[in-house]
Amino acid sequence: KAAERFAFIAYSHTPDDVVVTYCNGLRGRAWPKERKMEAPEPTTRRRLQVYLHEVAHIVLNHVGKKPVHVQEMEAEQWSFAIMRAEGVSVPRKSIRNAKRYVAKKIRRAMMNGALRIDPKAASFAKR
Repeated sequence: KAAERFAFIAYSHTPDDVVVTYCNGLRGRAWPKERKMEAPEPTTRRRLQVYLHEVAHIVLNHVGKKPVHVQEMEAEQWSFAIMRAEGVSVPRKSIRNAKRYVAKKIRRAMMNGALRIDPKAASFAKR
């Protein structure tokens, strides 16, 4: 039952023109310009979150206009907001993992010589 519900939620938030390819594991990837994404089949709550995270990159049109750490924070927040709006609880562990992930992207940006770190992303990663 849960797997069907998660699939319904995922598909109802995926734009019709997006080509989705399922992949193994809990990783995904999105190509917003090409309207393509790879994600795990949304059969569990965690897989749904990863799937929605990739949809977010497309829906939010993340095509390099913003720093990666900002794009990742926005995708995490969007996926959590959709899950909550659909009545799916977001475990604290998922939120901690999202914050660590954004913090990692911030560290990478700094190592690569970023002149500015977005304050909202920095705050998100620290909370």
